[in-house]
Amino acid sequence: MSASVNVTTPLLNGHDEGHVYPLTDEGGTELIDQSAEDGHSRTMSYEESLKVMPWQTDNEYIRTGYRRAIPSIKGCLWSSIGYLHNETVNIHTHSFGAITFLSLLPLHLLPAHFPSFHTSPDQLPTPPTLHDKVALSLYLVCAVSCLGLSAWFHTVSCHSKDVCDLAHRGDYIGIVILIVGSITPGMYYAFHGNPFLQIFYMSAIIIAGIVSAYIVLSLHHRSHRWHRTLTFIGLGLSAVVPTSHILVTQGLEHARQRMSLDLVLLGGASYIVGALLYAARIPEKLSPGTFDHFGSSHQIFHCFVLLGATLQYLALRGMVWGRSMAVGNTLAKEGY
Repeated sequence: MSASVNVTTPLLNGHDEGHVYPLTDEGGTELIDQSAEDGHSRTMSYEESLKVMPWQTDNEYIRTGYRRAIPSIKGCLWSSIGYLHNETVNIHTHSFGAITFLSLLPLHLLPAHFPSFHTSPDQLPTPPTLHDKVALSLYLVCAVSCLGLSAWFHTVSCHSKDVCDLAHRGDYIGIVILIVGSITPGMYYAFHGNPFLQIFYMSAIIIAGIVSAYIVLSLHHRSHRWHRTLTFIGLGLSAVVPTSHILVTQGLEHARQRMSLDLVLLGGASYIVGALLYAARIPEKLSPGTFDHFGSSHQIFHCFVLLGATLQYLALRGMVWGRSMAVGNTLAKEGY
């Protein structure tokens, strides 16, 4: 199907200052903005975007690089690779992460051995159980969900207000899913052998996640950035209660071996540091316009999320080792 230029409908909803018209297919579906064909930039300044597309314009320190309206999913997808704008890095950091974690999923579902990134498989003292595979696989699904929903939101945010708002809500839900998915496996392994405490703490984290999702969806307006950020941080810090329980009852060494405490703390710190930089809008607040395309707080936040998710994955692998070692030691003592 060939594309043709529809020159009767201005892309900017009546604002023809840039004489920008949409590229449409034969059925009238707008694919991409025609600004480049007309000799104008495909992106806008903060002031112009605030005037015609306020739903995608919420950071006054990002001065340029805003996409023009692209009321076509195909066009939005094309824009993610077709030209540089201030969402390009946000899209590809989390799409890369989603693809990477998705590729790990079959490694934990299919083989009988513990997947390794070395030349030979890691030999656990005891084979991975079904619960091990489920825990690792569910975490990977949670990570893919969060990163995928994030990449999707940043891809289609220029489509329309309704599509942007819906995708933004999905982005919030994805963050909650990742936080809950990072904490609950730790509760399973930390309290392994105590089904009551396992169920109690995992249920408490899930309920806290549901409450947090309700709060952030209620505070969907972008001006509530700090409230949402603190809600997410509070949900993550809810893990302090069961972790303290383990430290008091079992000791530090048990926590380090059975729930990979060091990696868990590093992963949590990564999430929190990234979230605080995002909410504070640093570094672009210190030098408006300098970080429009590279190095903005949102992009840094995405990188910290990737780091945190990777550390949590490594921590979960360590938890599987800790459980297997404990079972192996028990069997050895019993003469098996």
